[in-house]
Order: sequence, then structure tokens, then C-alpha cells
Amino acid sequence: MIPTIIAVILLLYAVGLLFLLPMRDVSQPPGRRQPAWEVLFPGTSPAWHVFGGLVLIAWTYFVLQILLIFFIGTCYLLTGDATPSTLAYGVPGTNTALDLFRLINPSWVWVYLAPAVLFAVNLFVVLRSRGRAA
Repeated sequence: MIPTIIAVILLLYAVGLLFLLPMRDVSQPPGRRQPAWEVLFPGTSPAWHVFGGLVLIAWTYFVLQILLIFFIGTCYLLTGDATPSTLAYGVPGTNTALDLFRLINPSWVWVYLAPAVLFAVNLFVVLRSRGRAA
């Protein structure tokens, strides 16, 4: 139940950042911590232009996926909440729900490598835009 609430909160936060905040004219320069925020939250840098929203959604999805795997054992919300019993599936060698989750979870490439690649690309984009600005 708690991972579902966390997922809803993160998705509402991302939607709020993308669509509900009004566009405003810039009247002050960015703060000292702005580059750190741009690196930690891919898609928030102005260097992403129109793709920033999609990158932020992808980053939110990847972070949510990792959190769900860490806390409930699977990145699939419905599977984590509605797995009745491992015996119901008739899968040999599965004694616990975690054994069953290991069979249906996506590969490590999608779970761990994709966020790392997105983070590295974001770091490159942010540092490149900072280099051009200087």
C-alpha cells in the first residue's frame, strides 16, 4: 500500500512540474545550487529544450521502479499488491513471493543500466551547456 502511495505522489509531482506550473519571466539569476539540481533531476536543465519533460518523466519512472524493487521486490505495482500465492501459479522451485518476483522482473539492463545511462547523458548535456555559457 505504501509503495502505491509513493508512486502516486511522485507521478503527481512530475505532472505538476510539467503542466501545472505557469511559465514566468525570469527576473533573477539561478541560485548557486541550480547546477546540482539540474544534474540530480534529469530533464530540468534548459539545455534539454522540448525534451526536458519526457526526460523528467523517464527519470521519475526509473527512480520509482528502483524504489519498488527495493521495497516490495518487484517493479510491477499490481503484482506486488495482488500476488495471492506462489502455489497458485504452479511454478516449480518458488517457495516465496520474492522467488516468483525474480522470475517476472525485468532484466538488470532495464532496471539499473537505463537510469545510469540517462544520468550520464544528462550530466553530459548539463556540463556541455555550462561550458557553452562560460
